[in-house]
Order: sequence, then structure tokens, then C-alpha cells
Amino acid sequence: MTIEKAFAIKAEPAAIWDALWSDLALGETDRFEVEESHWPSGFALRLDLAGLPCRLSYKIERRTEGCEVAARLEPLSRLYNLYQLVTFGHFRRNYELLLVQGLSNLKQSLEDDDIEREHDPAASEPSIDR
Repeated sequence: MTIEKAFAIKAEPAAIWDALWSDLALGETDRFEVEESHWPSGFALRLDLAGLPCRLSYKIERRTEGCEVAARLEPLSRLYNLYQLVTFGHFRRNYELLLVQGLSNLKQSLEDDDIEREHDPAASEPSIDR
């Protein structure tokens, strides 16, 4: 049972990739495994969420204004279906919220940086110490 969420983000694919990859670099490397990596269009990881093995993938596609970023979570354990049944669907909603919050944070981070550069041209220029 795959869970997928997508957001439109006003940024270049390389900038989105860099933001995702830098967040990944901050994580504990023994907690995930990179399965695939296709710069700057996406990557896939294998990790544990709440003790259940999952595959998390990101797909970045250029659109007319920015990109569409899709996050896809695939639970790899049969226990997921049991938890779904026992929790009356709340388990899936928790994973959906996880994806939405992650994409929302990514969007805010990238678009806020872009707005700051538009309003403060000096922020994008290198400083020269004399």
C-alpha cells in the first residue's frame, strides 16, 4: 500500500535536490540506506519508520513555474496492514502527515530563501572584505 503526496515548489530541480540531500546528510547514516540516486530528478531510500521497514522516494519534475516534488512511502512489512486494521486507518494518516509536513517544510525553506534574495539583492552577492 503506497502513500504518495506531491507539492509544487518554486525552485530549480538542483536546489530541491541539494536541500533534500543536505537534510539526508544530517541524519544518522546507519538508520537509512540509499537504494537509488538520479541527480537531480530523485532518489530512493530504505529506512525504518516506527519499527517498520519502508521505502521512501522523491521524484522531482520540472514544471512551467518551478517543480513538482512527489514523496512516496511504501511500507515493506505485512505488519503495516495489521496496524492499519487495528488503528482504524490512523496508521496511514500518520504516514501521510509525515510526508505532507516534510514537503511543506521543504517548500517553505526553498521559497523563503528565494523571497529573501529577491528583496535583498546584497544577500545573493558575495561579500568582499577590504
